[in-house]
Amino acid sequence: MALDMDGVDHAMDLDTARLRAFVQVAERGTVAAAAAALGFTAPAVSQQITKLEAQLGSLLFDRVGGRLRLSPGGERLLPIARELLDLTAQVPPAVRDAPIDRPVVIAGFASAIAAYVLPLLERSSTRRTPFVIHEEEDRDALRDLGLGQVDLAIVQEYDGVPAPRSDRFRYTTLSTDRLRLLAPPHHPPSVQLRELATAAWLVNGAGTRCEQATQAVLRDAGIEPRITGRVSDNSTLLALVAAGHGATIAPELVIGGATMPITVARVDLHARRTILAVTRAGDAARHRDLVRALRPAKAPSTRAGTTGSSGAKGTAGTAGAAGTTRAIGATGAPRKASRQDVR
Repeated sequence: MALDMDGVDHAMDLDTARLRAFVQVAERGTVAAAAAALGFTAPAVSQQITKLEAQLGSLLFDRVGGRLRLSPGGERLLPIARELLDLTAQVPPAVRDAPIDRPVVIAGFASAIAAYVLPLLERSSTRRTPFVIHEEEDRDALRDLGLGQVDLAIVQEYDGVPAPRSDRFRYTTLSTDRLRLLAPPHHPPSVQLRELATAAWLVNGAGTRCEQATQAVLRDAGIEPRITGRVSDNSTLLALVAAGHGATIAPELVIGGATMPITVARVDLHARRTILAVTRAGDAARHRDLVRALRPAKAPSTRAGTTGSSGAKGTAGTAGAAGTTRAIGATGAPRKASRQDVR
């Protein structure tokens, strides 16, 4: 081992490009996915991993079923590599006299983008700031935030669904809304969960936290649901409920401003969702004003009764009062609701 006069082993200087390739492969599971995210070729990423393994004298991955799984040495390296890359990212803004004029990348689920990001873009005070918007589910948004490819992630946490938090991130609550029972329009607002025990059920997405929260509410009620659909698009989900294809459970933000005829039950499910803005800990001060500016154009509010969706995915608003609910006709065009539409 060759040491300089300060006792530093320069043979162990770690190249950030190699660490970045390692973390990308560890997070995404394949070299091809990491290469696509980094904008490199797969052989170039493989070469970076090979060089890092040679430098450390240890294999970092095991191949399992076509994917790469971290070896014990790779598991130990991953948190260190993440911390080193986080620190490296803080260097340029710390030494520059003026910030770089680059886009701010925001990732989040569709209804949060509609409710929080669109009002932000429309306000004149933020028009000088360029934004790049990615629609991503929570897991992907947080992964890309940790990889430095997203500056701010908007994610959800649900009662009854474990959501571990990372010390690398800072979490700011934007709002909370209740989970509501939604039923086809022939049901009255007084409908109870137990009355729908044998009904068909729709869930919001597959493997999402919203689905997990729905399953948790039904499990607590002793219901083993018969799933007839998994739909990630909110307007499609509500249209299926309106068509009588099944009942569902959804946050109030999803059903606010609705126009399709669906019944919003009065029952309290004792379950809530929290929407959060998440930044990297090292960037929290830099993005503080941005987080503060993320507020919905109108707070979601939902009354029990027959209501629906505006057709815009996840638009916030207020459910229609009796006699004012609009419904979607057979052609898809809005029609004035009749008294039979309003329950």
